[in-house]
Amino acid sequence: MKSVYNKILRTISMMVAIVAIFAGCTKTEDDPVLPRQFKPGDIVVQAGETQAVLQWGRSQLAEPGTTYRLEVSTDTNFAAAAPIAVELEGNTYTLTESELEVEVKYFARVRANAINATEQSGWVHSNGFRITGEQIFLTIQDVEVKDKSVTLRWRPSAGLTKIVLTPGGGTAEDITLTADDLNANLKVIDGLTPLTTYTATIWAGAVRKGITTFTTKEPSIYTTVLTPADDLVAAVAAAQDGDMIGLEPGTYDCLDGVGAYASLVIRQKSIVIASVSGNPNDTKVNYREVTLKGTGAGVKLVGIGFDGLAAGSNSLYFLNLVGDGSDAEAANFKNIEVNNCIVTNMGNCFFRGNRAANNAHTIDTIRVVNSIVADSRYLSAYTFFTMEKLEFESLELINSTFNRLGRAFIGYSTNITVPVVPRIIIDHCTINSFGRDGRNNFFIDNNTNQATVTVTNSIIANTPMSGQTTGTALIRGGNTTGLMANNNSFNLSDGAATPTELTWPSLLTLSSNTTINLGWTDATNDFTLPAGSPLRTGSTTGGVVGDPRWGL
Repeated sequence: MKSVYNKILRTISMMVAIVAIFAGCTKTEDDPVLPRQFKPGDIVVQAGETQAVLQWGRSQLAEPGTTYRLEVSTDTNFAAAAPIAVELEGNTYTLTESELEVEVKYFARVRANAINATEQSGWVHSNGFRITGEQIFLTIQDVEVKDKSVTLRWRPSAGLTKIVLTPGGGTAEDITLTADDLNANLKVIDGLTPLTTYTATIWAGAVRKGITTFTTKEPSIYTTVLTPADDLVAAVAAAQDGDMIGLEPGTYDCLDGVGAYASLVIRQKSIVIASVSGNPNDTKVNYREVTLKGTGAGVKLVGIGFDGLAAGSNSLYFLNLVGDGSDAEAANFKNIEVNNCIVTNMGNCFFRGNRAANNAHTIDTIRVVNSIVADSRYLSAYTFFTMEKLEFESLELINSTFNRLGRAFIGYSTNITVPVVPRIIIDHCTINSFGRDGRNNFFIDNNTNQATVTVTNSIIANTPMSGQTTGTALIRGGNTTGLMANNNSFNLSDGAATPTELTWPSLLTLSSNTTINLGWTDATNDFTLPAGSPLRTGSTTGGVVGDPRWGL
């Protein structure tokens, strides 16, 4: 038995030795390599606006001269012949907008080709990818969208040929770009249908260079149309709820019966006052103030230039909320909108909403859009947006410029309890020169009120005003949350002899903000961005940071 056992051990030892000898042998050129060992590594795709870069790991055991076949298709199964197929030695390939359609989902696969005695490998597949397309269209200005026309503007770009305009649910129309259009970098398109949403796509040959959408306005139907010879104060007093007053171009003085400047009093009704031309530069109103009086009072102001300088010391506020029987009487106001206006020379502030006790005055929305607002003449008396005690749902400042504002910008510092958490939204605004009299928390002061603050795509510059000082805090908000993203700020300090540079607080989520100094001062009125400035393309949409008008 022992003899048999030893024989078995000797046999096993011999077999192990033979295996070891073969394992130590060197592979020759004739040794086969299995296709699965020859397979490339995973495909990584980086897709952007105009191109997609595909890269994959080189095949294991690849020999010199190994090539790859890359195929790209909209069919994840590659059931039909791939529309894009290339043979290459490298492991990187760039697909451009001349090969890929914008916003179309593609899939790629790659294999190593056969070489010498090695057969071709199996396929490696990518995840789906797409290019978004270049965006050269600039933000469409509200004033340039009419009921039957629109002005489209774009960044200079070579080779542009046409705009394709498609109404919602309708047929696309090709609009050829002329030499004049290309020189001006804009196209005025007429003959549109009111209250219709359009998609405009701009092309350079077969390459899409930008896409934008807009909705045409409803035809203007005025209840009454005034000329400068008419009495605007009386017309506003006589208007009924829902009326629209149209102003022909010219200058209107808001006077009473003895020639003194009087307020435009909107009492327990909501009306629209709009220029017929839509141009605030040719329709001017010399005002004392616009007074919203009592429950139901609201106003929409469109396309008008308002100037309080002629009214002198009588012009204290542009918009003033008061009760009907007395300033402090409770009232529920209708919405306020200032759209495509130029408002200058208010005495104390642009908006006063603190005349009553806590929560006694209520309003849903205060909105300033596509407007320029400048110069509190007395500067120190009030915060530019005086919101204390007011129960509001939304303060929205959009596509607008605010310049030389006084001691502070937005004040909501009286702590009150409200049924709806208010929103403060500042987007695509240019805000220059504010803060004085040692005021603290002078950008936004929410004290401990609940509020949501969103500040995006805006430029905020120059604190304090010349020769003045402030505190060292820009925002206070014990229960404030929100976002500050893609903004640019510069020259923000407290103005002390040894100035403290001011920063944005962590109570807001900060993202992609910059500090590019544009050289503005208190005296600046033209905020046009320099050619080539990164602020022309630094917004969340790839467009202008700040009021879009300054990037045209």
